[in-house]
Amino acid sequence: MRSSIATYRESLSRIANEVLDTADELESPRSRLTEGESPASARRLPRRLSRISPLTGSPTANGVDSGPQDEIAKYKADILKLQASEAEIRALSVNYAAILMEKEEQLSKLREENGSLRKSFEASALHPSRDESHKTLTNSSNALKGNSEHSPGRRQRHFSQENSHSTGNHTPKSNVPKQDGLSNGAIQKHANSHGNGKEGPEERQLNESYLSNINDLKMDKERSSIELKELRKELNEKISELRQLDAELKKRVMEQESNISLENAKNMIVTLEKENAKLKIEKDDLEQNLKLHVQSTSEKAVDTTEDVEKMILSIKRLEEELIDTRKGRDKALQELARLKQHLLEKELEDSDKMDEDSKMIEDLRANCEQQRAHVMQLEKALRQEIAKKEELKKLKTDELRDSNETISDLKQKLANCMSIVNSKNVELLNLQTALGQYYAESEAKVANQELVIAKREKEEIAAKLAQTERMLSEGKNFIQKLEEDNTKLRHALEQSVTTLNRMSLDSDNHVDRRIVIKLLVTYFQRNHSKEVLDLMVRMLGFTEQDKQSIGFAQHAAGKGVVRGVLGLPGRLVGGILGGSSPETSSRVASDNQTYGLIFFLKKLKKERRGNLRRRPAPKAGGARARHWSMDQSYRVVFPVHLPDK
Repeated sequence: MRSSIATYRESLSRIANEVLDTADELESPRSRLTEGESPASARRLPRRLSRISPLTGSPTANGVDSGPQDEIAKYKADILKLQASEAEIRALSVNYAAILMEKEEQLSKLREENGSLRKSFEASALHPSRDESHKTLTNSSNALKGNSEHSPGRRQRHFSQENSHSTGNHTPKSNVPKQDGLSNGAIQKHANSHGNGKEGPEERQLNESYLSNINDLKMDKERSSIELKELRKELNEKISELRQLDAELKKRVMEQESNISLENAKNMIVTLEKENAKLKIEKDDLEQNLKLHVQSTSEKAVDTTEDVEKMILSIKRLEEELIDTRKGRDKALQELARLKQHLLEKELEDSDKMDEDSKMIEDLRANCEQQRAHVMQLEKALRQEIAKKEELKKLKTDELRDSNETISDLKQKLANCMSIVNSKNVELLNLQTALGQYYAESEAKVANQELVIAKREKEEIAAKLAQTERMLSEGKNFIQKLEEDNTKLRHALEQSVTTLNRMSLDSDNHVDRRIVIKLLVTYFQRNHSKEVLDLMVRMLGFTEQDKQSIGFAQHAAGKGVVRGVLGLPGRLVGGILGGSSPETSSRVASDNQTYGLIFFLKKLKKERRGNLRRRPAPKAGGARARHWSMDQSYRVVFPVHLPDK
């Protein structure tokens, strides 16, 4: 950084010296012009001599005065020096931009480190050790106060000095405020967290001091940016002044070249004629050499073609140069005629220009003195900035030392916290083992309780099983009794069936009066239903003539009405009333008919018992009385066929 500043200072001093040298050199041709030498002799001649010099190789041998040529060469050298100095300034600006980028990267790294330290500090502030954090806060606040007291002006000049020479440093500047904003936000969060924690007034004062320091830093940044803009404007003005000086020098050179005197033009014509003669002599020599060379190289046909072409090209080139010199001679003669007429006018204009040039020289001297004073001021500012940078480095080293100390303290605290955490982990493991034992004991207790409950349930289940076995034995006994009753009932059924078969043989043509009444009542209740009519026809045994006289059409749906009429299953009544055909008797012989018959017999038995209870039996023979009761109660014939066993 110091070497780059030193090179910049040297370049500025070099530019100032060159400007002063150009001002002094501008005075020398004016003094010559005042002695009687025309201004045209100082300008046009060097240009012509520069054209002629490569041909002759010795311009001083012609007797031409080399003073104006040296002056023009000096001017050109000065212009080249100025251009070189501009290139150096640009290179220095690029170097400054790179250095600024490096410095800003370092600053960003430092800011990141500070942010990490602040985060760790905030994390440690939540720990019980508030006294030590309070001390570190006070130390950092005092350091910040010292920086804010000493650094504002120095930072402003430092940033303005560095940024004034950089051309492509807009992006780092845009990054700096963002990082400052992030750090400010972190500090404000830290202050808010301490304020919300209902801490003492000292910490609130520290937070207020932090905020005031942040505001001071923002103001310093704004001031430094303003000064940087001003310095950039000054640098642009200096560059524009240098360009104006360069343009004035070029104008002066062009004016001096346009003011060639008549004598110099004559001398130029003489020199041109001499050179023309020399060229002719050289041409003759070359032609002779060419002829000799052609004669000597005629035997070597293979190697001579290229040399001949080269010689022809050189001859053509020499002829073109001769034509150019002739044209130049003609132009010089024309210019002589023109200059003779223009010389009187130029002599009058030269007097006016001399006055203007003297004024311009005085202005340039004043500008040079101002630039010297400005360069001195810049050197002083550079020295001050170097001293300020050294002080800033010292302050930064102190801050880094303090931060390293705080880091070491925080590391010690972290080690203590880690030891505490390890001890807590050991305690937690012990508690987990104790809790596992407790869980095992509780599970054992629960298992014992469940075992006791299972034993009780087992005993209850055993008691229930014994009870169910007892009930099962009772059920078996009851089933045996029922089977015995069933066998008895089967015997009684067989006997009743035999009696019914015997009775059916005698009562084929007899129908109970109650059945006929029931059929007629249902027939009229159901509005002359054909099903009821079909049942009546079947039960009463109508002939075909009787059916035709009634107008009966036989239908297939007659079985469902029998249940509604008699309260018995349709198949049973159909079997009862189906006549004596073998087809109907075989169709009715099924399991359902047997069950219906059993039901019907049970009903008959109940009714018979009721009748016997209501009517006392006669004292006559038992078989006769029983036959009378059955004959009087039911005179229905049941042609029932039980299944074979």
